[in-house]
Amino acid sequence: MRKKILGFILLVASALLFALIPAKPALADDEVVIPVRDSSFLTLNEFNYQGLLSGERGYFNSNLVANSYVPGLSAWKLSRLYTGGWAGGQADPWYRTARELYEVGPDMFLTDYQAIVIPANKITFKEIGVYRGKDFNDDSPWKMIFHSYYIVTVKNNGTVTLWQSPAYQTPVQQVNPGDTFTINQAYFSYDSGLWFDIGANQWIPAYYLDNTLVPNN
Repeated sequence: MRKKILGFILLVASALLFALIPAKPALADDEVVIPVRDSSFLTLNEFNYQGLLSGERGYFNSNLVANSYVPGLSAWKLSRLYTGGWAGGQADPWYRTARELYEVGPDMFLTDYQAIVIPANKITFKEIGVYRGKDFNDDSPWKMIFHSYYIVTVKNNGTVTLWQSPAYQTPVQQVNPGDTFTINQAYFSYDSGLWFDIGANQWIPAYYLDNTLVPNN
């Protein structure tokens, strides 16, 4: 009985100890930032950058500066995500206040107006679209349908093969330069690069697409 009581006390003490240990922020090593069109990195001046790192400043006004070229549909490892109010100059595409700021290198940022964030090594529709309920139409039953946020355009000198999965294994059909499609899913790995599903598990490498993802309004 004494051993059982002692064991119970140790169990409770251990639970309290773990509850008091502060939670560490989740690292973003498994996510990548994908610019939705040709863009530029943003930087902060030294004062605001140090304030951002220390958490003392949560809003910056007109201190974000374009300083380099970033091709659309390139992939950048997310080192840290900041949420809050971020405002740049009047240059497109960061003329509005952004909700998120993505650090992809020391004092190198992209915002949620320039890029999307997706997990690495995982097929996902995160940031690509959303499932919405479809209203009754005549006698059709109510159902959930997928609404894609983006339209892509094939850009190549010749036809492009689509694949059954985001790997060069099973070809399914070919598409032509200039063809446009809505995106259903996305996949990125450091081995095979960035892929998009443009219909019923028909995957195309981003290499064969125009650098701009056009909003699907």
